[in-house]
Amino acid sequence: MKWDVWNYVEYDSAAVSACARASGCSLLMAAVLWSRGISSKEAIADFLSLDRAKLHDPMLMADMQAGAKRIAEAIANREQIAIYGDYDVDGITASALLADYLKSHGLSPSVYIPDRLGEGYGLNLAALKSLADAGVTLIITVDCGVTSVEEVLYAKTLGIDMVITDHHQCPGALPDAVAVIDPKRPDCPYPEKELSGVGVAFKLVCAIEGAEKLDILLDRYADLVAAGTVADVMGLTGENRVLVTEGLECLRRAPRAGLKRLMEEASLEQKTLNVTNIGFSLAPRLNAAGRMGNAALAFSLLDTNMPEEAEALAGELSELNQKRQEIEAGILEDVLAMLENEGYTTGPIVLASETWHKGVLGVVAARLLERYREPVLLLCVEGEFGRGSCRGVDGFDLFSGLEACASYLDTFGGHAQAAGLTVSMAQFPGFKEAFLSYYAAHPPETESFALMADFSVTDPALLSLDQVKSLDRLEPCGRGNPSPVLVLEGASLVKVQSIGNGKHLKLQVEKWGQMFDCIFFGMTPDTLGAATGDLVDIAFTPQCNHFRGKTTVQLLMRDLALSERRLMGRARQFCKDLLDGANTTIATREARLMHPDRTHFVSLWRQLERVKENLSGQVDHVLSTLTAALPTLSPVRAYVCLRVFDELGLATVSEEADILYITRGEQEQKVDLNTSQILRTLQGGLDIGTV
Repeated sequence: MKWDVWNYVEYDSAAVSACARASGCSLLMAAVLWSRGISSKEAIADFLSLDRAKLHDPMLMADMQAGAKRIAEAIANREQIAIYGDYDVDGITASALLADYLKSHGLSPSVYIPDRLGEGYGLNLAALKSLADAGVTLIITVDCGVTSVEEVLYAKTLGIDMVITDHHQCPGALPDAVAVIDPKRPDCPYPEKELSGVGVAFKLVCAIEGAEKLDILLDRYADLVAAGTVADVMGLTGENRVLVTEGLECLRRAPRAGLKRLMEEASLEQKTLNVTNIGFSLAPRLNAAGRMGNAALAFSLLDTNMPEEAEALAGELSELNQKRQEIEAGILEDVLAMLENEGYTTGPIVLASETWHKGVLGVVAARLLERYREPVLLLCVEGEFGRGSCRGVDGFDLFSGLEACASYLDTFGGHAQAAGLTVSMAQFPGFKEAFLSYYAAHPPETESFALMADFSVTDPALLSLDQVKSLDRLEPCGRGNPSPVLVLEGASLVKVQSIGNGKHLKLQVEKWGQMFDCIFFGMTPDTLGAATGDLVDIAFTPQCNHFRGKTTVQLLMRDLALSERRLMGRARQFCKDLLDGANTTIATREARLMHPDRTHFVSLWRQLERVKENLSGQVDHVLSTLTAALPTLSPVRAYVCLRVFDELGLATVSEEADILYITRGEQEQKVDLNTSQILRTLQGGLDIGTV
């Protein structure tokens, strides 16, 4: 299992059928929406609507009127305007959008994108001085600037006005600019808070041009808005859902020269381009430029309208991306060796090195996070300072952790899941100790790694080709509107075949007498954890596979587990949540498979008496040992028995990671099992008896 727990709801055929009848959706579409709490006719119609009328008036955004007015004046007066951007895809697309807009009005704007490696994120004083020397009188920032109080004051002394457009949090006083346009401003009434940086830049252009030009502006810039929004992992609900849909249509129909060539370089089919293609093929290539210290290359690709130049630039980007991947692999290998040398087991990973390339540390940190499920902080040492990237786990506020250690840091910024920092290496040991101590005192609110699925499939008709095709109406899918993930329980694993030079698997599973073809990326026979003939539970996204003129249903695997093992993970999480006082529920089918009866308790207690000494070891091994001579007692029910023994004081049972510790107590009198909260929840008050 890749995930500890799969969270999903049981399929309710009556509720789903009513939802489908009311909305006119297919059963599968209705089931997915119903599982996500979207079940009324009105709610479904609103969610699925992609009408341009759903886009909000940009003038609802705080300071938008002042910003639009100042830029309109600059255009009319032919002022020298500079666009100050950022080196990631969001910032680059926003810079390209504003540059194209100003050029369309006869201006020749300067575009300044700071060097990630030499300057870092955001405005800096030296850059502002160089722009002033070049005669710039107005700077428009994109995807940055909302925290640049000092820099904006300095720009004023140079005779430069500033219009800030950003989408990041505003932690303190706002800069004293002509306008600070950011939907996350505490006083901003704009209803859509999830706009990307390029989304805010687009709204600014819409405000300048007026509502009557919306259709023209969408046709011209929606592709850039879509690329930046997807690359920056913004939520794909509400306004973003409309903007990304419009952008995908532009990319499929008539992409600008640079993006068209980049699609060809990535071997993408223009007519079927989707969000996944942007996120996993186009965005990494565009991001590679900034990560490798040449963000201007990506901007030039988006800015050109010459096919020959686009071809050359796209080729350079692909080469940079390949180099970036090689550097990441080297750093990852280096980190794994460092962890092995220091005997790492658990806890935050906090490491620094003089040999690492700081432009790719965030990607490496994300990979380590996925592997170890612990916060990761990696720093590149340059002289006396370490600069790097951090990634955090669910349930732990990374930014708060850095804030608690602020006395050791020179600078830091970010949010709960990702951040950057600069620290003097003289302070690094103290910072590392302080951060580890903070984490120990504020562990993640949840220790499990959960897969969020939609529902369990109990009707094979839901996986017909027509039903799966109907899910296209859910697109675009992404954060806030993820691709459907369904669960199929108790399927027989019929075939396991390596593909893609051994990097991926093609599987076949059988259920209800039907065969289902599956594809499992990044999985090998050795890491699958199951073999042909096994009974398995699978989590998957249903999709249409087009091959040689034939379209069939294919299940894109998210996870697979032996049926018993997945149930064990669910039992462990259920018992922990219940005993920790958390609100928790359990599916009826799972409860039936988990709950032991009185004979199970008695037989397991006697088995513990025979063993006599305390037990410890890997969970599966200990439970297999205890139940080897008890054929009627499954390991899952044995685990629940042990947890009840611990709850009622009959034994001491504890877990650390995947290790189980059992110390049997001395029973002096009978104990009423019905007093167990675990059993009451599983049994619904059924009288079990005493032991």
